[in-house]
Amino acid sequence: MIISVAGYKGGIGKTTTAIHLAAILSKNAPTLLIDADPNRSAGVWARNGKLPFTVAPEKEATRIYREISPEHTVIDTQARPSPEELIDISKGCDLLILPTTVRALDFDALVQTVEKIISTGGAYKVLLIMIPPNSSRKSGEVIDILQGANIPVFKSVIYKYSFIEQLPLDGILVSKSNDINAKKVWKQYNQVGKEILG
Repeated sequence: MIISVAGYKGGIGKTTTAIHLAAILSKNAPTLLIDADPNRSAGVWARNGKLPFTVAPEKEATRIYREISPEHTVIDTQARPSPEELIDISKGCDLLILPTTVRALDFDALVQTVEKIISTGGAYKVLLIMIPPNSSRKSGEVIDILQGANIPVFKSVIYKYSFIEQLPLDGILVSKSNDINAKKVWKQYNQVGKEILG
């Protein structure tokens, strides 16, 4: 399975999503994460060697792919792709995941992005991320709106806690954090993984 994670704007947890989905998939089969973002955020996250999967810069992806023969590939795409690039991304994967928050401006940008993807016929799904823990009602309303508009959306959502911002610096997954809320967030990512794998 090839999964691309695309951020139609900055600050919506694209790399965090890609890292944790790669970790979930790697529990079942060899997984490669391709860091295609010029910021190289995934590469920085992986530099301590604590992640349970291989991270490859885009330019080295073909060689590393041949070396490890992964069953799953997750692509952390560049930030803010153009409409044309987004169409190409959606055509080149089995599933395009669009993380979004429930903030009004982010939601509006998401709808515009989805309109471009629909025209390609590619498979995509929206993931609500960085949801304040006390906003389950709001996230439920957003899921209902998306489903009502025939926009595929994950049933699982990912809560936002401040400790998550430290994870890239430590080079670890949420499952390795000692924070009191870490198990809760790891369970949420696992639920997303189950929805992906069916």
